[in-house]
Amino acid sequence: MPGTADLLRGQHALLWYTHHAVLPVPRHFLSLLEHPVHHGLPDVPVLFNIIHMGESEIKIFIILTGIIVLVFITGIIIFIFQYRERKLLYNKEKAMIEEQHQSDLLNKQLEIRQQTMQFIGRELHDSVTQKLTLASIYTQQMEFENLYPGMQEKLKGISTIINDSLVELRDLSKSLTESKIENSSLSDLLMLECERVNDTGICRALLQTTGEAPLTITVKSFLLRTMQEFIQNSLKHSNCREISIRLRHDEKGLALNAADDGKGFDVTTVQSRGIGLNNMRRRIQILGGSFNLQSEAGRGTSLELFVPIDHVNSQ
Repeated sequence: MPGTADLLRGQHALLWYTHHAVLPVPRHFLSLLEHPVHHGLPDVPVLFNIIHMGESEIKIFIILTGIIVLVFITGIIIFIFQYRERKLLYNKEKAMIEEQHQSDLLNKQLEIRQQTMQFIGRELHDSVTQKLTLASIYTQQMEFENLYPGMQEKLKGISTIINDSLVELRDLSKSLTESKIENSSLSDLLMLECERVNDTGICRALLQTTGEAPLTITVKSFLLRTMQEFIQNSLKHSNCREISIRLRHDEKGLALNAADDGKGFDVTTVQSRGIGLNNMRRRIQILGGSFNLQSEAGRGTSLELFVPIDHVNSQ
C-alpha cells in the first residue's frame, strides 16, 4: 500500500515529465497537477485519507445513513396515517351532511304534505260541504211542499243520504285541518290507533307507556306510520287476538315495541318483497334508529324500534 510520500513523489515525477516531455502537454492538465485543490479536486493527503478511512468512520457513516433512512420511512408512515385520518374524518362529515340533508328534506316534505291536507280540508268545508248543504235544503223543501206525493219516500231517502255525507265530510275536513300529529303526543296518537282496533272487534289492542317527552312532528309521524303499518299487517294477515304496544322514553332514547299473537310468517321471504316493510325500515333508519322485526310460524310477530336520545332531539 503506497504511503503519502510515495504519492507526493509520483506527483512530482509527473510534473517533471510534463515539463521535459518531447510531446506537448496541455496547460490545463499541468494546472490540475500543480494546483488540484483550485480545480475542486482533493489534495494528495486528503485523497489518501478518503481512500484509507478508518473502521470507526465507516461505522459512523453507516449509522448516520441508517438514521436518515429511518427518519424518511417514519415520515412516510406518519403521512399515510394522517392522510387516512383526514379521509375518515372527511367521510364522517360527508355522511353527517347527507344525513342532515335527508332529515331536512323529509321535514320539508312533511310540512308540504300537512299544508296540502289543510288546504284540501278547507276546500271540502268551503266548497263541497256548502253545495251539499244547499242540496239538502232543496230536497227538504220539496218534501215539505209535497209537490210530488209519489216521491215523498224517495226524497226523504235522498235527504238522508245527503245529510250523512255532510256529517262524514265535516269529520274529514276537521281531521285534515286539525293537525292531530302536530298537536297530540305520541302516546295519545297510539292510543287512538288502539281504540280504532278495538272498535273493529277483530282483536284487542293494548298500550303501555313509560315516560314521555315532547317530540318533533318528524319523529312522531315516522313512528306512528310504522306502528300503523304493523297494526294493519297484523289485522289483515296474522289472525291475531291481541296486539300489545309498549312505549318507553328515558335518558337513553325512545323505545317502541309491538307484538301480536298471530300465526307469524317467514321474515326472509316478506323482507325481500314487502314494500310496506321496506318503508317501515327506511323511516327508522332515517331517524338514526334501529329496526328489528322477528316472526316465527305459530308464535306471532314482534317489532322492536329504538331511536337514541341524541337523534330524538336532533330531528
